[in-house]
Amino acid sequence: MMKKMKIGNLTQKGIYTMKKSLILVIVMIMLVVAGCSNNNAGNSGKSDNVTNLTMWSMESRNKSTIEASIEEFNKANPDIQIKAEFFEDEALKTKMKVAIAGNQLPDLITYWSGETFDTLVANNMLGDITQQLNADAAFKDDVLNGGLETFAYNEKNYGIPVLFSGVSLWYNKQIFADNNLTPPATFDELLTVVDSLNENDIIPIAVSGKDRWPVLHWYSYLAERIGGTEPFELAKSGESDFTQDSFVQAGELLKELAIDHKGFVNGFLGLDYAAAETLFTTGRAAMYLQGEWAMDAFLDDEISKDIGFVAFPTVEGGKGSTNVYHGGFGVGMAVSAKANQDAAYKAIRFLTDSAQRKEINEGANISPMKTAGLEEANMHPLSFEYDTAISEKLEGFFSYYDQSLDAKRADQFLNVVGAIVSQADSNVAEELAKVKK
Repeated sequence: MMKKMKIGNLTQKGIYTMKKSLILVIVMIMLVVAGCSNNNAGNSGKSDNVTNLTMWSMESRNKSTIEASIEEFNKANPDIQIKAEFFEDEALKTKMKVAIAGNQLPDLITYWSGETFDTLVANNMLGDITQQLNADAAFKDDVLNGGLETFAYNEKNYGIPVLFSGVSLWYNKQIFADNNLTPPATFDELLTVVDSLNENDIIPIAVSGKDRWPVLHWYSYLAERIGGTEPFELAKSGESDFTQDSFVQAGELLKELAIDHKGFVNGFLGLDYAAAETLFTTGRAAMYLQGEWAMDAFLDDEISKDIGFVAFPTVEGGKGSTNVYHGGFGVGMAVSAKANQDAAYKAIRFLTDSAQRKEINEGANISPMKTAGLEEANMHPLSFEYDTAISEKLEGFFSYYDQSLDAKRADQFLNVVGAIVSQADSNVAEELAKVKK
């Protein structure tokens, strides 16, 4: 009978068993690593020569349209596959904080411009797409003025805008006609309209003071119409502060409108967004200052035929133009610095193309492109009129104060504006001095 050969203290059977166990351990480790790679948000997982791209987006109301575009892209590009997740605003902000802390961004992200986007760039978390855009001149030149610049830093591009937001003064045409009123083109005309409406027991302006930022829209526009955009940029950078003359004058005019002329609905400080919106959409308030997103509430409603819009009024002697809108390119699509850059750019270039976003832009949205390819027949008349007006007249924009400033000063500003419109004896200059780093 053949004896088992010993090697040291091990038999051949023992060695075979060890090898088999070792192989199983290695295989298990490889499977775990592969699983982790596929679940890693920002590593462009690759398997079987396929680049898998993860995507996070806050465009939940446009989910079905974007998912259809992703399906089309995935079919046309079997070597690149996108898997998207959609989140409500606050949920995405929370998820992003965790991702930033762990440096684990998704490969593609649709996110807001402003402070957080700046932080991502400053920490080298986003991919530089300048070279790809420069090689794609026709697409680059089609973006509305300021669109790519919003997502550019040190002359390098890090994002492509997906929409433009413009805040306008919406008004009820029937109410104005019944009271022989003309939509105001100047602040003095606005005060005259407000006085006339009050005399006829009609709510002049619906505004949500509880949410604070709708009141800030009024202040921001007045500050821009008085001093132009430069004072804010200087104050934002710390070269000056918010006690400059244009800011103080804006506060005095806002106080005059809200308190002296009772321009805002009675009790507006306790009114939330939905309640303020309802006042306007049910024809109880004559005016409403909001962005294009407000159209969602009345495009399919009977009230839509009675709604018109004008640019925010000028202020006598002011530097601001009515073709400079409060808002801007608030949302853009970017790629993670860890992603496969060629594959990721190809994906966002496809998803931001006018042809892919046509259905979205034909709704209550404004395309960031000069040639959006909109078809009037597919659109609500008011939506088409608004989109066309913005595209044809846009000279520039200034961003939302509470999004442009750091969190501390943004909150201070919201509180200060609330104090200005709620207290008849408030000292505007002293209140504005409270906004500081």
